[in-house]
Amino acid sequence: MSSRREVNAFNISFLDLLSGALGAVIILFVAVPKAKQETEHIKPPSQEKELKAKNHALQAEIESLEIKLAKIKAEAPPVIEKVETPKIDEVPKVEEVKQGILDVDVGFKFKGKKIVFLIDVSGSMQTMDKMGQVKAGLKMLITSMPKNYEIDVIHFPGRYSAKYSSLWSYTQALGERQKGDVYRFLNKLKPKGATPTRSALKYAITAYPDITDIVLLSDGAPTKANSRGYDSIEEILSAVRKDNYKKIQINTIGVGPAFSLRSTTAASVFLKTLAEESGGFFYGF
Repeated sequence: MSSRREVNAFNISFLDLLSGALGAVIILFVAVPKAKQETEHIKPPSQEKELKAKNHALQAEIESLEIKLAKIKAEAPPVIEKVETPKIDEVPKVEEVKQGILDVDVGFKFKGKKIVFLIDVSGSMQTMDKMGQVKAGLKMLITSMPKNYEIDVIHFPGRYSAKYSSLWSYTQALGERQKGDVYRFLNKLKPKGATPTRSALKYAITAYPDITDIVLLSDGAPTKANSRGYDSIEEILSAVRKDNYKKIQINTIGVGPAFSLRSTTAASVFLKTLAEESGGFFYGF
């Protein structure tokens, strides 16, 4: 009896051991993921392969663009290879237009490069600092003119009750010394007296044998000599047509707010007509 009990005890102990081992295996199987399932997935392409694929695609696009560029060049008109910049000492090139020439350095459509400026210095030029505006504008214009321009400046009325006075009484090329003379001449101008436009125009047209342009700057209608009575605009225009047989281009600038393209004042109509009949320009400021 004793030996049989020992065998049974042995069998039960052996079964317990097997059950414990099986439980441990089950726990390990559940708790620990299978390494084989995680490692055996399909690997993505390597970085090197991706870069090579992109490189091939870019190379193909470059070749396509080069073919298009060559086609565009073949169909395009010829292009100027080189543009030479003119030297400062050379005569500036000008663009010919229907009424005179447009100088790239000056900006006005002058007929040529020999110009007389007629400046109205009558008493009315004192209002609204019109005299100061004329001085500043002329200084800027003359500063921009190359030395191949020849000019003279006349103001009316003149000094000591004269109808007009000029800087040189002939045109001079605009070197640095001449520009300085013009600036000093302008600085001395003071508004006073009447507006003897007829006399100043006749002097400029007849006393300068080879000028191409006259620039008249005024703020009012012409008066008779040094009086306050208005002069006849029709008579002045008729005299200018007769005297201007050399076809000098007369350009006019109206100084003050009364001058505009639509203005019908006597002064505005006079300046616009004077410019139109000689092929000149008219500006109001």
